[in-house]
Order: sequence, then structure tokens, then C-alpha cells
Amino acid sequence: MDSKDITSKKLLIITGPQGSGNHLFSRLFSLHDDVGGWKELNDQYWIPSDEETFAEYWVHPEKLKDFDFSEHDYWVANVSCPFMYDGVRYVPMIKEFADECKQLGIDVTIGIIVRDKNINEAQQLRVRKEVTMPIALDYYYDNLLEYNTHFLDHEAFFLHKSHYLKYISKVLDFPIAYDNPNIMKFIDEDANHKYVKYVDQYWLDKEVLDGIRTKKERNI
Repeated sequence: MDSKDITSKKLLIITGPQGSGNHLFSRLFSLHDDVGGWKELNDQYWIPSDEETFAEYWVHPEKLKDFDFSEHDYWVANVSCPFMYDGVRYVPMIKEFADECKQLGIDVTIGIIVRDKNINEAQQLRVRKEVTMPIALDYYYDNLLEYNTHFLDHEAFFLHKSHYLKYISKVLDFPIAYDNPNIMKFIDEDANHKYVKYVDQYWLDKEVLDGIRTKKERNI
């Protein structure tokens, strides 16, 4: 495709450490009718990462010149770091992917998903049997911060839901269907809930309670 045909296009690259919510955010951003992306996630809870719209190009970014961007003015691409492609684990070539898109005249923005570190690592151990967080963070710090990069907050979405998406849409200047009732599709509870356990007692509790009692006694 001639680059002059796509100079008005905008691409949002969503990435995060394994288990940070890549499927979730890809679904949220793909809901809007004006956005091209992983639309299949609108009807299925989970799909293997190597079936994502741009999966091939995280390994072979030079092939992006043959991708047809004509259907939409806005696109969202999603990849975890690392990710699985054809049964092999790769560190996705996000920088090279973004560089290729810029060469085509596409405006590129990158969103890095942030999830509570302890919960994210627990999820990686549960699913992958190893913590891959350092791989992602090293890659992001070494390669992506030179771009128009923003951090997407996993916890902020579950707390504020559509209000957070409306805010992010303004920050990114990217269409998000924040008023679509399907933003909570497939979501029964906060994804962190299964990792959080009630704490009966903590060492600081007594000091806090004693301080409250003292203030009451002094009528403060």
C-alpha cells in the first residue's frame, strides 16, 4: 500500500507484561466502530495471542507494508511481553513494529498496561510457572519511552470503569466506546479479587487504634 493512502491513520499499540490485562484492554479499545483491531474478542473471552490481528508482525514487522489499513482510520494492536507465537516464546519487536508504521505515515501511540506488581507476578507464576516481568520492563525502558507513550491503569479501570475510559479517550485522543454496555462483558468481578486475601491483623493496627483512642480522649 502506498503510504500516501494512510497518512491520516492512527495506531494505538497496547502492551503489557504477561497477565497484565492485554486481552481486556484490546477488547475495550476494539469495541468502537471506528477502530480496527481484535474484534473477535468482542464475542469470545479468550483467544490465543498468535491469533491477534497483528500477531505475525510482532515477529516480522517488515511485512507491515503489505497490511491493508484502508478499512479504518483508527487501529489498535495488542501484544504482551513476552508473547507466544506458533508455540514459541518471543520478545515482540514493538519498536521495529512502530518504526515500520511511522515509515508508512501512521501516527503511533503506545499504551503500557500497569497492574499491581505483586498480583501480576502471582498471575505469571500461576499460568507460566515463572516471573517474566523483568523481560517486559527492560524492553519497555530500553525501547519504547522515546515514543508517545502512556501508562494504562488496570486497577483504575476496575474502579472507575466507563469514567476511566472516557478520561483515557481524551488523553490518548483515541475513540473508545466508553458508554457501550459491553465494556463489562465477560467480567463478573475485579480480576484481582482471586489474589486478594483478608488480613486479620497487621503490626501497625494497634498503633493506629491507640492513636485514634488518644485523640478521642483529648477531644481532638
